[in-house]
Amino acid sequence: MSIQTDDDGKTFLSIFPTLSYEDRLVSLRELTAIPQPVEDTIAFLLQLVQQSSEDDLLRIEALKVIGLYADQSQQPMIMRGIRELLSKPAEDDDVRNAALQTLAWMPCSEAELRIALDLIRSDTYILVKGAAFALLRAHKAHPFAQQALKQLLQHEEFGASAQRELST
Repeated sequence: MSIQTDDDGKTFLSIFPTLSYEDRLVSLRELTAIPQPVEDTIAFLLQLVQQSSEDDLLRIEALKVIGLYADQSQQPMIMRGIRELLSKPAEDDDVRNAALQTLAWMPCSEAELRIALDLIRSDTYILVKGAAFALLRAHKAHPFAQQALKQLLQHEEFGASAQRELST
């Protein structure tokens, strides 16, 4: 299905909510093959990601599309949405992991990097901590990421990795 319209002139946004679970998953995976989704599609996918009542796998696929195809004009909306998602302590760990990976593909501000540092210092699942560290590593040229890596030098799990990142 084209992101714009299908053969009958129906748009992705009008068809997606009516699809079965399997078809929704397939359509999200096919959506990643297009060159650039329209702005409304990214906003729709961000809303999908933020709904904890939606299936986690659908939310993760939507995060992949957002990270791969969002353009610069959409970044403030995306960053705000992902920060909100990561701030929910009861959020699914796999969705949080995917959200952090999405941020690693995009330019980040201190706010996102601060959330990553806070997650590393928390008692959250180790894979989420690893994704948070990968976010810091991906943006290590950012002044706050440098500061965060220095703060992690004595961290039990990430101290050696922080040292390695600071020396390269």
